[in-house]
Amino acid sequence: MQWEVQTGLRFREDVTKMDMDTKAIVERIQDISELSYNYYKPLVGSIIVEKASEKEVEHLLDYMLDVCHDDRMLNLFKKVCRRYHALYPEMIASEILVYKEWYEE
Repeated sequence: MQWEVQTGLRFREDVTKMDMDTKAIVERIQDISELSYNYYKPLVGSIIVEKASEKEVEHLLDYMLDVCHDDRMLNLFKKVCRRYHALYPEMIASEILVYKEWYEE
């Protein structure tokens, strides 16, 4: 009986700690998403206005893919894709396929 009480208590403590750890991870992901958006938004604004090389666009999209789990980042990704699709259709299609592989089920 004593062991069962201690085990139950320990289990509740472990679950509480796990909940706190999970909340901390979620907060960190949200912080990273916010930082990423604030970093990439002016870059996207700039690259949409000017004409960038295929390598520059590909480089930007490659890095953006890492944080496209956030809807705001996905919208920035889409803006770049729409802007450069006519100029670099194969590269844009490739980036979109990578996005789909990573984020769509």
